[in-house]
Parts: sequence; structure tokens; C-alpha cells
Amino acid sequence: MQEFLPDINVEIDACYLSNPLATDLFWKFFDSDVQKDDQLFRRLVEAYPAQNATIAERLAPAIGVDSSRILMANGATEAIQAILHNYARHLHVIVPTFSPYYEFATPDHQVTTFRSHKEDGFALDPAEYVDSVNKSGADAAILITPNNPDGYMIPRDDLTWILDRLSHLRTIVVDESFLHFGMDSVAGELPSLVSITDAFPNVSIVKSMSKDFGIAGIRAGYAIMSPERVKDLLAHGYLWNINGMAEYFFSLLARPDFIPAYLPVLSEYRDAVTRFTDTTSRANYLTAYPTSANFQLMELPPGLPADLVTTLMLFRYGIYVRNCDDKVGLDGEFIRVAIRTESENVKIVAALEDVISSV
Repeated sequence: MQEFLPDINVEIDACYLSNPLATDLFWKFFDSDVQKDDQLFRRLVEAYPAQNATIAERLAPAIGVDSSRILMANGATEAIQAILHNYARHLHVIVPTFSPYYEFATPDHQVTTFRSHKEDGFALDPAEYVDSVNKSGADAAILITPNNPDGYMIPRDDLTWILDRLSHLRTIVVDESFLHFGMDSVAGELPSLVSITDAFPNVSIVKSMSKDFGIAGIRAGYAIMSPERVKDLLAHGYLWNINGMAEYFFSLLARPDFIPAYLPVLSEYRDAVTRFTDTTSRANYLTAYPTSANFQLMELPPGLPADLVTTLMLFRYGIYVRNCDDKVGLDGEFIRVAIRTESENVKIVAALEDVISSV
């Protein structure tokens, strides 16, 4: 007998992590540029983009780093893979975390883990972590701040303390892909941790553009590392990896009018994030963990499966949230909810309450 499933209409994608207000801003700039130059989009499609190093030169002033230290990447995952496959053999990973950091490990890699705990709000104890890394014998450590899926951001003093005591490692990756949502802008500059690479040459900063700027489809990211490593990677396959639309975005980011337009949009969105988390923190039908990112990890009541909640959210309300059953290091039933626009957030909270209270 043939089974038929009802059509699924995703009205709110609360799984994909991005700032939707920044997507609107990008489109405003792009639409204006196309109106001024009706051949712009054709050139982006028809012509070859610039090489990696040329795009890095355009980006460098916007992030305050010499272009020789920037590896442009086709999304942050390409940068992650490049670093792990070339400058690490034994990875020490905090769990739960973004799974590619251990999924990209090859058969030649060894992977060990340090576990954060929900009872501590997934906070990282610096001394325990450093001790764990040293005992593991790893040559590479991964630090995501804020971390995905729990949203915990390592305090700057703790991060510096950790890096100082792990300066003997071959490689430390600090992933700041969600940092704009947890770190304030200073003097009109983009929030960033890139300055730590001056003091710690074994640190590579990884940055995705998808989350902050809402442009996942463009596949744009970068890594900051030593000039020697950038030169080495460019000589082995990363010379020409950025597409035309990503090149356009990085050129846009470097324009003097873009960051001043972006920062108020970021502030407005962060206010929406705060209102969402203030609401969920008062909910008595689930446990919503504190977050410094634009998503929130939520633990469901005992006995309520995450797959049931995510299915009902989708079929009843057209709201897609992330089932975290596959996240290594999570004990219990968890979902992760991406924080969206004000009107969407109201619908998400109402749907969660209805679904959980009805089963």
C-alpha cells in the first residue's frame, strides 16, 4: 500500500541560524547597486571572480588584519577542513559542539573530547579544560565562542588564560562565527577576537558570514592564521575558491557605508534576541538555557521526545526547529530554536507552548 504524507509548508525556518534583518540589508545594497549598474549581476555570473589573495586584500581593512594572514573560504566549513587536515593530527573537542569539528576528522586523526554540562549552563571551567587538553596529548584544540548548540560564550579573560596555557599546541581554532550576537561593537568596528592572534601565533580564527549577515547561500567565510600557513594553503588548492556573489559581498563589507549601516541592524536584532530569551526564560513548560548567540537550546520535559515536538511544530504550525538527538554530549531531549524577527518569534513561542502542553 502506498503511503501519502501531507505537504509540508515551512512558514518559519527556526533551524537555520542567521540574522534575517541583515539579509534585508544585504538585499537593499545589492538591489541599489544593480539599479545603478544593470550589468552587475551578469558580470558576477559570467566573469571569473578574483583569486583568494586579491579578495583578502579587499577584506583586510574592514577586519583590521593584514591580507597575508587571511584565507578566504567557501563557507567557514572549508576553512575548518583546511586547518584540521593540514595542521592537526589529534583534535581535542568540547562536546556538545558543531559536529564538523569531529566529523571532518580523517582515519589518520585521533579525536578526544571534553564535556560541558547542562547543570553548569554549559559553562567552561578553564582550569579543568586546560588539564583535559594536556592529559589527552592532543596537538590541536577547538574553541567555539559562542558555542553551537548551547550558546555559551567564553569570557575574554578566560579565553586569554586558556590560550596562554596552551601555547605549546600546534594549532588552536577559535571559531567566532556567532560572536556578533554576544560581543559589543567598539568604536564602530565589527566585533571580533582577531587581535588575539597577535599574541598567540598558534591560534587560527574561523569566521562564517552566514550567521551575522544572513547570506548562507553565498557560501562566504574566512580564517585568520599565520602568513606561512596561508601561503601554504594557497599553494595547495585554495587559490580560486570564492564565487562571484561572495566576492561582491566581501567588497560590500569593505565599503565605508556598509558597516555603519549594518551595526544598527545588528543592534535591533540583538534586542529581538533579548526579548525572545526573556520570554522563554520564564516558561514553565521547558528549560531554556542562557545564550550569547542568536539561537537557544531548550530541554523538553522528561518523557517528551524531541522528535515528536519537532514533528508537531512542523506539521501544525509550519515551524521548523532543530532536533538535537544527534548531538554528542547532550543527555536528555533537546531542541535548538533559531531566533528570528519579532513577529516570527511571537509565533514560535506560542507554538512551543501549545505543542508541549498538548502532548
